[in-house]
Amino acid sequence: MKRSDLVAEYGKKFNLAGKDAEEQIAWVEERIVKGVKAGDEVILNIGKFTMKKVPARTGRNPKTGEAIKIAAKKKAVFKPAKKFTEALS
Repeated sequence: MKRSDLVAEYGKKFNLAGKDAEEQIAWVEERIVKGVKAGDEVILNIGKFTMKKVPARTGRNPKTGEAIKIAAKKKAVFKPAKKFTEALS
């Protein structure tokens, strides 16, 4: 399912114009990103969005085999809820 499909179904379900459905979906996405960026856990019925810090490490250049430094970074993580994973079985 693409985002446009989700927006169309949402608009149909709640009798909204395409623009209104788009704005509401965009608002939810924005709030999830802002919450995770702030370091909060965003918990929904389908699972939990969090941010994980990945420490700096040493890697290898696959062409030359030379050791390189890989910088630390922040990574978004989604952990599905038990209810969600059971629904897939």
